Amino acid sequence: METLTDRDFYPDWHDALDLLNRDLAASEPGVEPFALLLNEYGVYVGFPSWGAQGNALPEQPEAGLHQIADAAQESAMEFLWRTWPVCPEHGLGVHPRSEGEQVLWWCAGRGVGEGHGTPVGTFEARRTMSRRASKRRQGKVSRDPDLR
Repeated sequence: METLTDRDFYPDWHDALDLLNRDLAASEPGVEPFALLLNEYGVYVGFPSWGAQGNALPEQPEAGLHQIADAAQESAMEFLWRTWPVCPEHGLGVHPRSEGEQVLWWCAGRGVGEGHGTPVGTFEARRTMSRRASKRRQGKVSRDPDLR
């Protein structure tokens, strides 16, 4: 796959990648940034050294941040072999959601009505906990392996 570095080629797509790369750097330090990748089937969001996963972006330039975030998430999860990104508060996977003109990483929360969103590009660098560590912190799982 060829990496598209020319910002004149769908500049809005490159702007969207800038936001997504902020979130990637905050949550996965050391992982190479997302890029637009081209092959004979279309343009994808992926990693230059690895490639891309999922569907090509729509052929019209109207593909917005939501579609690009969705494509980036698909490639990141396949590349990292885990959920990306993860809600720092709940330790749950999030997904892109459009609300008006804004695109959020949306977390469903732990119960009805607990959902919340963070604008794409604003993730803070936080260490996420595994579910077991989170439960242990809340006192819901014993440290004794015989009692789990």
